[in-house]
Amino acid sequence: MTTRTVSFTILLALTSMTAAACGESRPIWHDQVLPSGKTVKVTSFNLVWGVEHDDRDASKDCFALEFVSANPGADEAVREREALDVFELIRPASELWGLKTASVSGFPSVERKGRYEIFTFTRGADGKWSFTRQSAKVFANDL
Repeated sequence: MTTRTVSFTILLALTSMTAAACGESRPIWHDQVLPSGKTVKVTSFNLVWGVEHDDRDASKDCFALEFVSANPGADEAVREREALDVFELIRPASELWGLKTASVSGFPSVERKGRYEIFTFTRGADGKWSFTRQSAKVFANDL
């Protein structure tokens, strides 16, 4: 290698490292209008495989959607209605795929920290959906 090639390679490496180190990391989301007309920020949408301790269970496959609540300080009934509205975004796809469960998690902000709510939806034999709600936190030391 020539001195010029080595110098260029070093310069390129330093420029790349500087660009990577100085870049801002911002959470990404997609603004989504709900059937009610309200808008939430969808931060994650995944097809989740039913696997537990390396045991594959296809009956536990589901869609999981995470969103930022339009009104995180609202009372429990308002947050529940919002989660039901958000669920309508994935219910048709869940039914089309023959999935029996779905998960919707509501966060207070786009920053993944603090407490949030998980709504686990289950489809009964009659085709009707019901849900359970649980409170969770991102990190063990979150309030």
